Amino acid sequence: MKNILIFTILLLSQIIFAQDKSVLLGAKGAYLGEIPPEGIPVVFAPGVISNDTTVEHGFPTFSPDGKAVFWQSNYRKSGEETIISCMTMRCVGNKWTAPEVSPFGDGPVFSPDGNRLYFNSKEKNGTICYIENRGEHWSKPIKLGFIKRFPELKHAYNISFTKEGTLYFLGYAKGLETLNNFAIYRSELVDGIYARPELLPASINMEGGTLNWTPFISPDESYLLFSSSRDTGEMDYGDLYISFRNADGSWNTPQNLGEKINSNRQERFPSVSPDGKYLFFTRWVARGNEDVFWVKMDFLEALKKKSFRQTD
Repeated sequence: MKNILIFTILLLSQIIFAQDKSVLLGAKGAYLGEIPPEGIPVVFAPGVISNDTTVEHGFPTFSPDGKAVFWQSNYRKSGEETIISCMTMRCVGNKWTAPEVSPFGDGPVFSPDGNRLYFNSKEKNGTICYIENRGEHWSKPIKLGFIKRFPELKHAYNISFTKEGTLYFLGYAKGLETLNNFAIYRSELVDGIYARPELLPASINMEGGTLNWTPFISPDESYLLFSSSRDTGEMDYGDLYISFRNADGSWNTPQNLGEKINSNRQERFPSVSPDGKYLFFTRWVARGNEDVFWVKMDFLEALKKKSFRQTD
């Protein structure tokens, strides 16, 4: 049964990602050879990463050297179980390989130094695992043991790390009046062990049935990006917000990223490229189709100045 499932996933990935072989084979340069965007978001790598037949369930995570990318795509068909495919591509010389199925779990994300790739295991309980870069190959998966130590969290999804190793993630918070009791947490790495997670403040984990999730923390921990349904329309389940962190560890009031980035559809899974130049995120563009978008990060300083003016 297991071999049949693996074959099905491999076959499906070939169907999904062979829609335009001209863009799969021989793409050159940074970011799969895509033309960098300016101030208006555009679909990233259409026909390669962003496909009409799949839900891109997360951002593409690039290694710091830009030579590898991992991402997750979900294929949904009414009445059938969703097929989750974690994909990867490598840049060899100056050419990108065609997409192939990654043997690792869901929600892949590189550590800021690129030495580890984190993901959620296939155990369906949000267990965090990682593999280490051993030069020519990756290590076997290693369990972080996070949920085992803090079972009240139930899961740890949408993981993101600072360069110091501090972990931000989506967990469960009993009694918190958010949608599904979702909550964004922070956990410091102390002597190689993660401390008990702390809830981020109510300005971020807004209650009243609000959906707050998919956090991304900047490597220097100066700002947090996340998706939230606060102040959105009935059919819009989330816009992207940013909150800047003060020197004392407190957080400024989250700001909406604005109409150039947010639409009347749900935006989620924000992340910033390792070089700090581009914001990646996903947007629902049609039923059963969520694509990855990217946009130049030229709005950051203006939002930062506005944020700190409001706190003076």
